[in-house]
Amino acid sequence: MEPPPRPSTSLFEVYLRLRPSDAVGAERFLNVEQSDQSNPTHITIKPPSTDHRKRAVEKFAFTKVFEEDAAQLDIFKGTGVVPLIEGVLGTGGREGRDGLLATLGVTGSGKSHTILGSKTQRGLTQMALDILFQSTDTQLVQPTYGSSVFPSLAAADVSEAQLFPAATFLDSLYGDNQSERGFNSRAQTPMPEYSSFLGTTATRQRNIPRPSTFPQSPAVQDIVVPIDPNAEYAIVVSMYEVYNDRIFDLLTGSATGSKNGAQKRRALLFKSTEQSPDRKVVAGLRKIICGSLEEALMVLETGLVERRVAGTGSNAVSSRSHGFFCVEVKKRNKSRRGPWTASTLTIVDLAGSERARHAKTAGATLAEAGKINESLMYLGQCMQMQSDNQEGNKQNIVPFRQCKLTELLFSNSFPSSSTTTSHHHHYHNNSQHRNPQKAIMIVTADPVGDFNATSQILRYSALAREVTVPRIPSVTSTILSGTTAVGGKSHLTEGRTSPSAAYEELEQATQEIARLSEEVEVLALRLAEETARRKAAEASWRAAEDHMFEVEQDVRDECFAEMETRIEAERRRWKGAWEEEADRNDEHLDRKIEVLVQGIQVHEDPEPSDAERVEELERENETLKRKVEMLEREAQMKSPTKKQRVLKARKWEVDVGFESP
Repeated sequence: MEPPPRPSTSLFEVYLRLRPSDAVGAERFLNVEQSDQSNPTHITIKPPSTDHRKRAVEKFAFTKVFEEDAAQLDIFKGTGVVPLIEGVLGTGGREGRDGLLATLGVTGSGKSHTILGSKTQRGLTQMALDILFQSTDTQLVQPTYGSSVFPSLAAADVSEAQLFPAATFLDSLYGDNQSERGFNSRAQTPMPEYSSFLGTTATRQRNIPRPSTFPQSPAVQDIVVPIDPNAEYAIVVSMYEVYNDRIFDLLTGSATGSKNGAQKRRALLFKSTEQSPDRKVVAGLRKIICGSLEEALMVLETGLVERRVAGTGSNAVSSRSHGFFCVEVKKRNKSRRGPWTASTLTIVDLAGSERARHAKTAGATLAEAGKINESLMYLGQCMQMQSDNQEGNKQNIVPFRQCKLTELLFSNSFPSSSTTTSHHHHYHNNSQHRNPQKAIMIVTADPVGDFNATSQILRYSALAREVTVPRIPSVTSTILSGTTAVGGKSHLTEGRTSPSAAYEELEQATQEIARLSEEVEVLALRLAEETARRKAAEASWRAAEDHMFEVEQDVRDECFAEMETRIEAERRRWKGAWEEEADRNDEHLDRKIEVLVQGIQVHEDPEPSDAERVEELERENETLKRKVEMLEREAQMKSPTKKQRVLKARKWEVDVGFESP
């Protein structure tokens, strides 16, 4: 079984690295098959002796297999990371191509050591950064807020990000100008007025990381990557994690800038933006423009502080999220100073799969493990689909939109060619055909670790798989093992190779086969009988069901007819009662009217006599006379002669008054 050639549709080149084990006397279940090549490509996993499930021995193929004695530099040079960096830089005047480097494995298998290193050795991330900066050293721009480079970089960003020079970011995060003392930055940028944008707080929880304390080996000065001599470059760094299937920025400074480190974080979206309609990006990230390797390493250390980790039974410092470290290489023509083009190297440290029984997780840590295992399961489905596409001619669609992790890993792994407006083209070269990203997956495994978890990872990450040695006993051995012993001794004596012994063995096998054939015939007959009974029972059940439907319909019809009859009888009864009540009301009303008429006739006044009328007229006549007399008196009082006399008397009195002295 040879590893299949990598076609253009393949998403990953898959490498396997074995972790050295300190366990003495532990049973090894993973073995490397040696070959004439410089690096082996096949491994075999054999279930441990304590496994009683009679599982098969499996063989897996990878692009390369690195054994326990492989050093970090061997992994860096042997896995194709250098060509990956060359593609990102876009050598020979070509546009850059996105690259992806990821590690996958069971928790505690050495993923983080491979990708991030340790206190004494650098990981693939630090070595890749070293090559990027030493290759672009003389052509790397130093952006400041006052120069024209920073506005052009900010305008060229398509992800709605917040851009800051590294010196500004580090000094606002740690304060007291520690960043200037920590390294010799070539970006002389004023700091104070931008601290408000970075969310600086007065309380600091730790000192700034010192580049002098970082490991310096292995060195990569001997690795030379050619670049475009007519271009100038800018390197922009960002970090984020996928925690519980949500994306969080790791450069917000919540752990270093708050007292308790529990500041609520805002989840980011992976979406298409106005300037990037054809490719999804993580929108709203904080991106740092780095002018030197020291700045980039300090930003990396700052982001690692923010990442979620916890101690479990399998690993004292277990990652509880999938970490993404993105190095975006901006490039433009040095003389024309045209628009910036961008290509990204994404380095991913995937959280390890774990079993709750072994990791001894509970509560929130158990929920985190569930989300991690779920996302890794979807990743396995996508990689299994890739393996199936490589083996067959039919190209199936990779279901990468099931969770955030697979969407981030695979969304840019397919060709993208869309035509956008000239406004978009001014900021980002989206109008041209863009090649899919090149991806490398490094699978880490512990040969004496958890067999079940490791075998599961290997099954969906390997380029090819083959079951080579079945552990299930053969039919012949099963038959012979069932041979009964006579006199305490078996009919077959171990080690007998004579013809008579072989003939005897053949006769016994024939007899056993005949016996089994008879049992098969009996079982087939019983099966036929049971099948007939089942069919008869099903037919009876269907007939009973039909009869039940008929009875139900008859009952419904009878109930309906009876209900109609009762309603009609009740309606007639109520109608008769209403008519009787109306007749009684009419009779009662007639009697009341008669009584009222009789009462009116009894109280009617009798006709007055003539004398009474004369007397009444005389009283009225007297009354009228008195009224006439009163009117005459009032008329006399108002006569004109009397008024004239009164006026003359008043005038005389006035004249007499004027004449007197």
